[in-house]
Amino acid sequence: MKRSVLFAFAMIWITIMPSGVSAHGTDHRVLDQSPVIALAFFYSDQEPMRYAKVLVFSPENDAVEYQNGRTDKNGQFAFYPDRAGKWQIKVNDGMGHAEYATIDVKARGYAGDQLDPQAENEKTRAAEASMFMKICLGLSLLLNLFLGVYIRKTKKEGMKQP
Repeated sequence: MKRSVLFAFAMIWITIMPSGVSAHGTDHRVLDQSPVIALAFFYSDQEPMRYAKVLVFSPENDAVEYQNGRTDKNGQFAFYPDRAGKWQIKVNDGMGHAEYATIDVKARGYAGDQLDPQAENEKTRAAEASMFMKICLGLSLLLNLFLGVYIRKTKKEGMKQP
């Protein structure tokens, strides 16, 4: 019984550690709302996606990139859109992690105040809620497994008594 309790607490502790839970996720945020669109790409533990390959696709052509390059040492990348529409940005670190961003540039080809900061804040809140949900589901799974083993062990011990 002591081993089971110790194991359960160890599993709960490992699940609570955020770096162990979400080390492979990626995300992005818009840094600048001037005519130049600047974005930061990072892993779910907030570590920047350093020197990752970036492809920018214009609204008119999603087969041939409008611009390409790499993020800097801080995981940041900037581009200047020349027309309105939904711009696709694909970032790949070459190690199996990728992030896809869609930036909606309004009329005049000027990003400026046309980006919606409220939408970005909602996306961040949704990502945080998703992380919380994953942690809760992980804890629930571990608790259910522990209870299942405990109940099964209790039943076996009950059957052995005459």
